[in-house]
Amino acid sequence: MSLSIQTIRLGRHIEVSPVSIWHATASYINRIRRQASLRREVERMDDHMLADIGLSRAQALFEVDERL
Repeated sequence: MSLSIQTIRLGRHIEVSPVSIWHATASYINRIRRQASLRREVERMDDHMLADIGLSRAQALFEVDERL
């Protein structure tokens, strides 16, 4: 008996397999974790630190949310 991972065809050019779903999910979770970590770092910075690099807190948080 052989085991094979079945792919599902969703259209002409889209195939989905359990492995691709796993990779997409893991990537999404890693991105969310990195975003949360960066938000915590920005929130720990005081306003003078942020002003030294030319950003307000709102701008820094916006960049964290948009870039990831």
